[in-house]
Amino acid sequence: MMYILDTNVIADLIHLNAQVRANLAAARQANADIMMTRPVYYEVVRGLVKQQATRKLRIFRQDLLPLMKQEPLQDEDWEQAAHFWAAAVSKGRQLSDIDLLLAAMAHRRGAILISSDTDFDALTIQRQDWRLAT
Repeated sequence: MMYILDTNVIADLIHLNAQVRANLAAARQANADIMMTRPVYYEVVRGLVKQQATRKLRIFRQDLLPLMKQEPLQDEDWEQAAHFWAAAVSKGRQLSDIDLLLAAMAHRRGAILISSDTDFDALTIQRQDWRLAT
């Protein structure tokens, strides 16, 4: 099993959300691949830098990143993101470019996107919300 984490999941982990941490622990126990993408890395770091949250940035870099594998962005992800954008807009939904790229990466890898953002449900990918018991 492979999971790609959205930015809101990383925020939950930094803020010690017990349910999200329990789901992460369960996934790790099951030897699932937990993936960190560069777009999510960027969103997390920019938010913490803006907040001058040096302690949280240290937690992210030292405690959370070592638990995850890096999932690189590929050229085909941009193409798939464009198709997802068109499909979402035709359904009256607007997703950010980063969310579209995450969805494209999950699609390419057959991964489950972990996010509390229900906007992803307009796309043809699997999504789980780790704020809920799984």
